[in-house]
Amino acid sequence: MSAPIVVGIDGSAHAWRGLDWAADRAVRHRLPLLLVHGSRALVPDGPIPPDALRRLVAEREDLLAEARQYAFKIHPDLDIETRLVPEDPGRALVGESEHADLVTVGSRGLGGFEGLLFGSVGLYVAAHARCPVLVVSRQAPFPADAPEEIVIGLEGSAGEDAVVEWAFAEAATRDARILALHAVGREFGSPRRRVIEDMELSQALAGMRERFPDVPVDHLVSDRTPAQALVEASENAALVVVGARRRRGLAGMALGRVNHAVLHHAHSPVVVVPTRD
Repeated sequence: MSAPIVVGIDGSAHAWRGLDWAADRAVRHRLPLLLVHGSRALVPDGPIPPDALRRLVAEREDLLAEARQYAFKIHPDLDIETRLVPEDPGRALVGESEHADLVTVGSRGLGGFEGLLFGSVGLYVAAHARCPVLVVSRQAPFPADAPEEIVIGLEGSAGEDAVVEWAFAEAATRDARILALHAVGREFGSPRRRVIEDMELSQALAGMRERFPDVPVDHLVSDRTPAQALVEASENAALVVVGARRRRGLAGMALGRVNHAVLHHAHSPVVVVPTRD
């Protein structure tokens, strides 16, 4: 069975918009969906009396069933499963990421039960998941209304092949173009310096251009800071795709200041792809 796209469901509007994007990707890549709701309140033999726990479990199962029906109405051929996990929402989603194609979370979720409040659950998942993470805010457009451009943020460091490959594969299924962006955060000093940076960026994309010849590609070397450049580019993007390095000897990824800024301020959904040094 194919690895599923996991979606965190918490009852907030942000989670529903994340479900829109996850379902759209599942259809295009022919992958199953797994809708997950995690809560420490569901732990058996915990502080909640048995009768109250049964009611709570039924309530959360109804929530997942509602989300499942919502996705079916838009995409009736989808393979969708649901799962209640008696664990902290962030840890539940990270646990599912071990066998997932993608984990999707809503950002700035101020409603719902535990609430996928970005900065807590959303940030935890983005930093610790073992697969790419898609972060979608309520302000994000519906997938069908999104611009036809995917922005890749590249540092020029080793291990970014996974980021580039994910973005190109996604662009191929969306009939989107790629904007590869490298920001240096300073004046170039000379036209020659800009040309050199541009050539290095082109070389980083060469292999993917051969594998995906039908995907149009632009590249931009900016003198803005990386965070500024990516947030500005997100205004006209379907997705912004960034990488996060595995932390040696520790679980999870080092998101860094740039990714934090992009996750909090981007106008489009953001995908965080694990990379290796």
